[in-house]
Amino acid sequence: MLRQIIPHIDLYIVSGTPFLYIGNSKTLILSDLHLGFEEAASRGLSYSLRGVSGYTAIFLPRIQLRKTLNTLSLVLGELKVSRVIINGDLKHAFDRLLRQEREEITDLIKFLRSNGVEDIIVIRGNHDNFIKSVLRKLNVEFISGLATVVSNKKVLFVHGHEDLSLDEYDIVVIGHEHPALKCFEAYKFPCFLKIPLNEDKYLVVMPATGPYHPGITITPNPEDYLSPLIKKTNNLYLMSIITWIELSEVSASGITHFESQVSTDLVRIDWFKVKDREYAVIEFRNYEVAHALCMI
Repeated sequence: MLRQIIPHIDLYIVSGTPFLYIGNSKTLILSDLHLGFEEAASRGLSYSLRGVSGYTAIFLPRIQLRKTLNTLSLVLGELKVSRVIINGDLKHAFDRLLRQEREEITDLIKFLRSNGVEDIIVIRGNHDNFIKSVLRKLNVEFISGLATVVSNKKVLFVHGHEDLSLDEYDIVVIGHEHPALKCFEAYKFPCFLKIPLNEDKYLVVMPATGPYHPGITITPNPEDYLSPLIKKTNNLYLMSIITWIELSEVSASGITHFESQVSTDLVRIDWFKVKDREYAVIEFRNYEVAHALCMI
């Protein structure tokens, strides 16, 4: 179920999910849940930083929390998790605390605690206003960033909307962007980005957990991104792009035997079976490979 994102580092992608996992500390990391989004959309409240949202003033099924809990149930049934880090944008509205946000944050925390998660940390994102008192009542730590050591590497978890120096860290993990890979002009897949900063140092970008937030279609142009941390990189052509496909969905779509069409020096594919589900985790070695094979 676990696929190492950087060789020899105890940091893994949880296959079939937008989550990361640190093995030694039994830590699960998720980002950009945007709880309350459905209420904001129904009330005509738009908080998109990339222009007007296409979801404004419409009624959406309240599926985000349910889908998140379903995915968490699957993961918690397979992995030992004692700590959860939410890497920003737990909620959606900038300028208020919506009723749905308050209720669903409470439901999420209670769910995690009922499943044996002892420590829950929320890293502040740009949407996470007006929740400090809610989290305090739930005994959840609310911080601007978390520095830790993983496999003797200095790792920083921050949401990514603010600028800071990356020099002292080996790996920096952010959310904020909701990166997605568009393939064959019709399919859009959430993805992780692994951007080399210099020798043995990386900026890792997580996909959004919330299903209504496929995010930006990845490009090699730093100016197309929101995060100042990505804007100041200069080697996006060298970034690895990691996504996943549930194989039953691939078969239904008519895209079959994808793995036989590419070389392992261009793409790495790992297959995982989790209960009755089978996944392919696909890493495109750089942007040009993804561009060529996905016909972006």
